[in-house]
Amino acid sequence: MNHCNTPMTLVVVGANGYSGSALLRAASRQPDLFQIRAQVRTARAWVKGSNIEYFSGSLEQVDPALFPNTPHILLHLAGKNQDADGSGYEQVNVAGTRALLAHCNAFTRAVLYHSSLSVLGQDPQRHVSNRQPPAPTTALARSRAAAEDLVLAHAGQQSISAYCLRPRFILGKDDAFVMPGLLKLARKGLFIGSGQQQFSIIDVDDYARLILELCQHAMTLYAQGQPEQLPLNVGYEQPLSFATLFETLQPERRAKRRIHYPAAVASACNWLPNSAPDAITHWKLLRKLQALATQLQLIGLDHYGDVSETRKRIHSDLLSRDSADYFRTLATHFKESPCH
Repeated sequence: MNHCNTPMTLVVVGANGYSGSALLRAASRQPDLFQIRAQVRTARAWVKGSNIEYFSGSLEQVDPALFPNTPHILLHLAGKNQDADGSGYEQVNVAGTRALLAHCNAFTRAVLYHSSLSVLGQDPQRHVSNRQPPAPTTALARSRAAAEDLVLAHAGQQSISAYCLRPRFILGKDDAFVMPGLLKLARKGLFIGSGQQQFSIIDVDDYARLILELCQHAMTLYAQGQPEQLPLNVGYEQPLSFATLFETLQPERRAKRRIHYPAAVASACNWLPNSAPDAITHWKLLRKLQALATQLQLIGLDHYGDVSETRKRIHSDLLSRDSADYFRTLATHFKESPCH
């Protein structure tokens, strides 16, 4: 809790993104606790609030006025998630993070970075510790792991706290990627693996509340002179199984097709471009096969973490939310929405 009369100032980079917008919505409802300085790529107000001030800029070009000369916490929610232009991820996610951290000043009290469980690799992850060393296997995950290193090192040097947040699936009513993709898969009747594989999930609004609570915890640690720098797994305590997911999305249908061994199929997708004739190894084919491999590994294998260390650092019980009940409610929304 914020026990002083002055609201906590949060500098938010990536404020116009999926998670960033949710963060602004949550903070806008608590003007007595939070004052937001939000950087967006365009100057228009994405979320209206008396406690939100907008700045125009990007991860690579930070507005010089964004960081105030008063105590604040940096929320780094920006990044490149898709390589549509083929230029890779290093320039934005790694060089951009390095440039952003250079803008921190003597009043920066903590840094929170929106990362991903993918930094641990594509192999099965069952109740993995937040202390599990990164082992990224995709270009995106490698860039995120490198950004984590930069954030943790910077915070250690400045004797401030840093949390690198590692969610797996961030869902919500405005989700334009994960839920539509899962619905498409279920409508095709495609059943992946044994169905027992499980995933960490969290609603985007709960994720926003989690971040705000961690900010309060980090500010308390600063006041106590006990900063910490570590990754934190993010998700509800009980992961969601693929069987529950599939049955929820298509309760009246049975599986039409099954991929019994998703890991083997994923390996084949990664191997084919390297063994095929040059005429076939067109970069678009390569990217499609690699994307398919990643998707199969993502939903065909366990990907969930131990969130006990995260729960210790927040004051609410939001991580105890029943993942299956939540997913059923969300699925109903998507099924009834004319857009889906």
